[in-house]
Amino acid sequence: MITIGEQFGGPNLNGSLIEQALDITSMTAIEERDKDYDIGKEAFINPIFIVPGSILGVDFEGYKYGYFSKKEKGVVIQIAVPQSVADGEGIREFIVGALREAVRMAAEKFAKHAIPFSSLKAEKIILAIEKKLQDF
Repeated sequence: MITIGEQFGGPNLNGSLIEQALDITSMTAIEERDKDYDIGKEAFINPIFIVPGSILGVDFEGYKYGYFSKKEKGVVIQIAVPQSVADGEGIREFIVGALREAVRMAAEKFAKHAIPFSSLKAEKIILAIEKKLQDF
């Protein structure tokens, strides 16, 4: 259903608030999604948060589609994390908003290819993530 990816642009982000928040996000998605989400029974999305760091930046703004497989019923949505969020500002709001936008984009892509996708199940996961990120 939802599996969270992270790409950090440098070691300066080790232990940072954004790293902690994305770790919580990833673990919550694992806990909340169906255990057999990736066996091809239902569509899944892989939002990947790309965080700028001391070595690598982000070469785009916003969101863009990555890998898509009709056979596997999966799509990657790349999410550019703004520097202000990487620095610790508005982390919770950004992550939750970005996940909702990734779900919207995925639903659009799946509909175009006649692949059923449950936005409702995705929203349930996002609500659990939002709750766990209360301190961010």
